[in-house]
Amino acid sequence: MPKKNAGPQRGRPRQLSEAERRLRLIDAAEDVFLAAGFADATMDEVAERAGMSKKTLYQHFATKEALFAAMIAERTDKLIAEIKADDGERTPQEVLEAFMGRVAQFCLAPRQIAMHRLVVAEATRSPELARAFMRAGEGRAKPKLVKWLPLQRSLGTVTAKDAEQVGGMLMGMIVGELCMKLLFGIGRPPSKREIDRRVKRAVDIFLHGYRGSGQTA
Repeated sequence: MPKKNAGPQRGRPRQLSEAERRLRLIDAAEDVFLAAGFADATMDEVAERAGMSKKTLYQHFATKEALFAAMIAERTDKLIAEIKADDGERTPQEVLEAFMGRVAQFCLAPRQIAMHRLVVAEATRSPELARAFMRAGEGRAKPKLVKWLPLQRSLGTVTAKDAEQVGGMLMGMIVGELCMKLLFGIGRPPSKREIDRRVKRAVDIFLHGYRGSGQTA
Protein backbone atom coordinates (compact mmCIF):
# COMPACT_ATOMS: atom_id res chain seq x y z
CA MET A 1 0.00 0.00 0.00
CA PRO A 2 1.25 3.49 -0.68
CA LYS A 3 2.47 5.35 2.36
CA LYS A 4 0.17 7.96 3.76
CA ASN A 5 1.23 11.55 3.33
CA ALA A 6 2.92 12.43 6.59
CA GLY A 7 2.54 16.17 5.97
CA PRO A 8 5.32 18.70 5.43
CA GLN A 9 8.74 17.43 6.37
CA ARG A 10 10.87 19.46 8.68
CA GLY A 11 14.18 20.39 7.23
CA ARG A 12 17.10 22.39 8.47
CA PRO A 13 16.18 25.97 9.46
CA ARG A 14 16.87 28.57 6.82
CA GLN A 15 20.22 30.23 7.31
CA LEU A 16 19.95 33.89 8.16
CA SER A 17 21.85 36.39 6.07
CA GLU A 18 24.41 38.63 7.75
CA ALA A 19 21.99 41.56 7.52
CA GLU A 20 19.23 39.49 9.15
CA ARG A 21 21.55 38.37 11.95
CA ARG A 22 22.60 41.95 12.57
CA LEU A 23 19.01 43.17 12.73
CA ARG A 24 17.99 40.35 15.06
CA LEU A 25 20.85 41.24 17.41
CA ILE A 26 19.85 44.92 17.33
CA ASP A 27 16.21 44.08 18.10
CA ALA A 28 17.31 41.89 21.00
CA ALA A 29 19.64 44.59 22.28
CA GLU A 30 16.86 47.16 22.34
CA ASP A 31 14.70 44.83 24.44
CA VAL A 32 17.54 44.12 26.85
CA PHE A 33 18.63 47.74 27.20
CA LEU A 34 15.08 48.90 27.91
CA ALA A 35 14.48 46.12 30.44
CA ALA A 36 17.79 46.27 32.32
CA GLY A 37 19.26 49.69 31.60
CA PHE A 38 22.53 50.18 29.77
CA ALA A 39 24.86 49.64 32.73
CA ASP A 40 23.23 46.38 33.85
CA ALA A 41 22.61 44.94 30.39
CA THR A 42 25.12 42.32 29.31
CA MET A 43 26.23 41.00 25.95
CA ASP A 44 25.39 37.51 27.22
CA GLU A 45 21.76 38.56 27.67
CA VAL A 46 21.62 40.08 24.19
CA ALA A 47 23.03 36.94 22.58
CA GLU A 48 20.64 34.73 24.52
CA ARG A 49 17.60 36.84 23.64
CA ALA A 50 18.61 36.83 19.96
CA GLY A 51 19.09 33.06 20.05
CA MET A 52 22.69 33.38 18.89
CA SER A 53 26.12 32.66 20.28
CA LYS A 54 28.19 35.34 21.97
CA LYS A 55 30.83 34.72 19.30
CA THR A 56 28.34 35.73 16.59
CA LEU A 57 27.39 38.83 18.56
CA TYR A 58 31.02 39.93 18.91
CA GLN A 59 31.63 39.32 15.22
CA HIS A 60 29.12 42.08 14.54
CA PHE A 61 29.69 44.38 17.51
CA ALA A 62 32.98 44.58 19.38
CA THR A 63 31.57 46.33 22.46
CA LYS A 64 28.28 47.07 24.17
CA GLU A 65 28.76 50.75 23.28
CA ALA A 66 29.16 49.88 19.60
CA LEU A 67 26.02 47.76 19.75
CA PHE A 68 24.07 50.63 21.33
CA ALA A 69 25.26 53.12 18.69
CA ALA A 70 24.40 50.68 15.90
CA MET A 71 20.93 50.19 17.37
CA ILE A 72 20.22 53.94 17.39
CA ALA A 73 21.67 54.36 13.88
CA GLU A 74 19.50 51.56 12.49
CA ARG A 75 16.40 53.16 13.96
CA THR A 76 17.20 56.52 12.34
CA ASP A 77 17.94 55.17 8.86
CA LYS A 78 14.26 55.45 7.96
CA LEU A 79 14.17 59.07 9.09
CA ILE A 80 16.71 60.34 6.62
CA ALA A 81 15.16 58.50 3.67
CA GLU A 82 12.71 61.34 2.94
CA ILE A 83 15.40 64.00 2.48
CA LYS A 84 17.70 61.56 0.66
CA ALA A 85 14.93 60.69 -1.78
CA ASP A 86 14.13 64.30 -2.66
CA ASP A 87 14.35 64.29 -6.45
CA GLY A 88 12.97 67.79 -7.00
CA GLU A 89 9.52 66.54 -7.91
CA ARG A 90 7.97 67.53 -4.58
CA THR A 91 7.59 71.00 -3.11
CA PRO A 92 9.74 71.98 -0.09
CA GLN A 93 6.56 71.89 2.00
CA GLU A 94 5.90 68.28 1.01
CA VAL A 95 9.50 67.19 1.60
CA LEU A 96 9.69 68.85 5.01
CA GLU A 97 6.30 67.54 6.11
CA ALA A 98 7.26 63.99 5.15
CA PHE A 99 10.68 64.22 6.79
CA MET A 100 9.60 65.96 9.98
CA GLY A 101 6.58 63.69 10.26
CA ARG A 102 8.92 60.70 10.39
CA VAL A 103 11.19 62.45 12.89
CA ALA A 104 8.27 63.30 15.18
CA GLN A 105 6.70 59.84 15.02
CA PHE A 106 10.06 58.29 15.82
CA CYS A 107 11.06 60.64 18.65
CA LEU A 108 7.65 60.61 20.33
CA ALA A 109 7.06 56.86 20.20
CA PRO A 110 6.86 55.23 23.66
CA ARG A 111 9.92 53.01 23.08
CA GLN A 112 12.02 55.97 21.98
CA ILE A 113 10.91 58.02 24.97
CA ALA A 114 11.94 55.09 27.17
CA MET A 115 15.32 55.05 25.40
CA HIS A 116 15.71 58.78 26.08
CA ARG A 117 15.07 58.16 29.77
CA LEU A 118 17.68 55.39 29.76
CA VAL A 119 20.31 57.69 28.24
CA VAL A 120 19.50 60.54 30.64
CA ALA A 121 19.83 58.16 33.59
CA GLU A 122 23.24 56.97 32.37
CA ALA A 123 24.58 60.30 31.05
CA THR A 124 26.44 61.37 34.20
CA ARG A 125 28.46 58.18 34.64
CA SER A 126 28.58 57.30 30.92
CA PRO A 127 28.82 60.59 28.97
CA GLU A 128 30.07 58.70 25.93
CA LEU A 129 26.74 56.88 25.80
CA ALA A 130 24.92 60.20 25.56
CA ARG A 131 27.30 61.37 22.85
CA ALA A 132 26.76 58.14 20.92
CA PHE A 133 23.01 58.61 21.26
CA MET A 134 23.22 62.12 19.82
CA ARG A 135 25.64 61.17 17.03
CA ALA A 136 23.66 58.15 15.89
CA GLY A 137 20.24 59.73 16.40
CA GLU A 138 19.80 63.46 15.83
CA GLY A 139 23.43 63.59 14.67
CA ARG A 140 22.47 61.64 11.55
CA ALA A 141 19.03 63.08 10.89
CA LYS A 142 19.71 66.79 11.39
CA PRO A 143 22.71 67.07 8.98
CA LYS A 144 20.50 65.82 6.14
CA LEU A 145 18.11 68.68 6.83
CA VAL A 146 20.97 71.16 7.25
CA LYS A 147 22.46 70.09 3.91
CA TRP A 148 19.08 70.28 2.14
CA LEU A 149 18.19 73.81 3.31
CA PRO A 150 21.00 75.72 1.52
CA LEU A 151 20.08 73.96 -1.72
CA GLN A 152 16.52 75.18 -1.34
CA ARG A 153 17.79 78.67 -0.55
CA SER A 154 19.81 78.69 -3.77
CA LEU A 155 16.61 77.82 -5.63
CA GLY A 156 14.74 80.62 -3.89
CA THR A 157 12.27 78.35 -2.13
CA VAL A 158 13.67 78.84 1.39
CA THR A 159 14.98 82.15 2.74
CA ALA A 160 16.66 80.98 5.96
CA LYS A 161 20.41 81.68 5.99
CA ASP A 162 21.72 79.79 9.03
CA ALA A 163 20.77 76.22 8.16
CA GLU A 164 22.32 74.73 11.31
CA GLN A 165 20.36 77.00 13.61
CA VAL A 166 17.03 77.07 11.80
CA GLY A 167 17.12 73.31 11.23
CA GLY A 168 17.41 72.82 14.97
CA MET A 169 14.65 75.37 15.58
CA LEU A 170 12.28 73.53 13.24
CA MET A 171 12.95 70.23 15.00
CA GLY A 172 12.51 71.88 18.39
CA MET A 173 9.24 73.52 17.35
CA ILE A 174 7.76 70.16 16.38
CA VAL A 175 9.29 67.73 18.86
CA GLY A 176 10.87 69.64 21.75
CA GLU A 177 7.91 70.52 23.99
CA LEU A 178 6.07 67.23 23.48
CA CYS A 179 9.22 65.17 24.04
CA MET A 180 9.96 66.99 27.31
CA LYS A 181 6.44 66.37 28.62
CA LEU A 182 6.57 62.68 27.74
CA LEU A 183 9.97 62.30 29.39
CA PHE A 184 8.40 63.54 32.61
CA GLY A 185 5.37 61.30 32.17
CA ILE A 186 3.02 64.21 31.46
CA GLY A 187 0.23 63.50 29.01
CA ARG A 188 0.06 60.74 26.43
CA PRO A 189 1.89 60.09 23.16
CA PRO A 190 0.20 62.07 20.36
CA SER A 191 -1.69 60.22 17.66
CA LYS A 192 -0.46 60.20 14.08
CA ARG A 193 -3.21 62.66 13.20
CA GLU A 194 -2.11 65.03 15.96
CA ILE A 195 1.51 64.75 14.85
CA ASP A 196 0.60 65.40 11.22
CA ARG A 197 -1.35 68.53 12.19
CA ARG A 198 1.52 69.83 14.32
CA VAL A 199 4.09 69.12 11.60
CA LYS A 200 2.00 70.80 8.90
CA ARG A 201 1.51 73.93 10.97
CA ALA A 202 5.17 74.14 12.03
CA VAL A 203 6.48 73.65 8.48
CA ASP A 204 3.99 76.23 7.19
CA ILE A 205 5.20 78.76 9.76
CA PHE A 206 8.83 77.86 9.04
CA LEU A 207 8.48 78.44 5.32
CA HIS A 208 6.00 81.31 5.22
CA GLY A 209 5.96 82.97 8.64
CA TYR A 210 3.16 82.99 11.16
CA ARG A 211 1.02 85.52 9.27
CA GLY A 212 1.20 83.42 6.13
CA SER A 213 0.42 80.14 7.81
CA GLY A 214 -3.31 80.53 7.46
CA GLN A 215 -3.69 79.21 11.00
CA THR A 216 -5.40 80.72 13.98
CA ALA A 217 -3.92 80.59 17.45
